Amino acid sequence: MIGDSANGQLILSGDRKIPCRMRYSERAHRMRLTLSAENGLTVTLPLGTSGRTGEDFVRASIPWIERTWLKLARKQRRIAALPRFFPEEFHFPVTGEHFPIRYEWRAVCWTGAREENGCLKLTGQVLDAECVHEALERYLIRKAGQVLEPMLRTLAAEYDFHPGNVSIRFQRGRWGSCSPARDISLNAQMLFLEPEEVRYILIHELCHTREMNHSDRFWREVGRCCSDFRRIRGSLKRVRPELWR
Repeated sequence: MIGDSANGQLILSGDRKIPCRMRYSERAHRMRLTLSAENGLTVTLPLGTSGRTGEDFVRASIPWIERTWLKLARKQRRIAALPRFFPEEFHFPVTGEHFPIRYEWRAVCWTGAREENGCLKLTGQVLDAECVHEALERYLIRKAGQVLEPMLRTLAAEYDFHPGNVSIRFQRGRWGSCSPARDISLNAQMLFLEPEEVRYILIHELCHTREMNHSDRFWREVGRCCSDFRRIRGSLKRVRPELWR
């Protein structure tokens, strides 16, 4: 039956079972559940609480346990799909910069990335691939904001465009987008493209502030600002916007 436990296993729907243990704590003032992918369910009970009371508490918490266990399973699958390698360097053609990557483990709950003495230094939980990749994504977003937005604003002034807000994201499947409000979103991984490719993408999105389509009039506008756009556009079609992975 769902909610029953035996031999250290809690039965969930679909005859699924997860590890389950009860422990008593002098410091506990109320019953508490802890769920992790590694240890399953831990039920912490204040001293003097009967086992029957603990079991009833677990049964009443089955909906929460089911939802949380499903989220943990999804996260584990996502982690398993991550590449296990750790980049050794970043090269940004658009700026001409090259950063060797250095890893420094610390017993802390965070992982951060910053440029230091000509290299990119990652500090913290650097043995965890998920933490490393999240820190690198945050760094790339910051870096792209410093590089791409000034380039976009300069081109806008040169060709008399008037974009709205500019945001930088870590996107998959597209290099940029423009909203009807003329707000422009750019992919941080444009840092890995050649300068002419970056310039074309910025012009492409700026032209969308006037033409929210890909009509002939739109492409004429692009050609006015980037005469060689067909060649550059063709080369970009062969590049996936997931370069650093």
